[in-house]
Amino acid sequence: MLGSERAVVEEWLSEFKALPDTQITSYAATLHRKKALVPALYKVIQDSNNELLEPVCHQLFELYRSSEVRLKRFTLQFLPELIWVYLRLTVSRDRQSN
Repeated sequence: MLGSERAVVEEWLSEFKALPDTQITSYAATLHRKKALVPALYKVIQDSNNELLEPVCHQLFELYRSSEVRLKRFTLQFLPELIWVYLRLTVSRDRQSN
């Protein structure tokens, strides 16, 4: 993962945590404009050894639990990749234990 991609993800992680409840709707409306964010999040998800994986998954879960529909939609785009990575790691661990 490049330093610029890491910086994009770290900024995304910190900006939502600092966001007041009154600004969640406007944040959700502008999230799709962050063109570098989605590819950077995919890179984090695909690397199971990335130290940002746990905070990214936690934040995606928090966004999904939000009452803001646009935040839920944003998180759903990552669901197939999250399932794929989970299944790949599960099969890999099963093969190692046999």
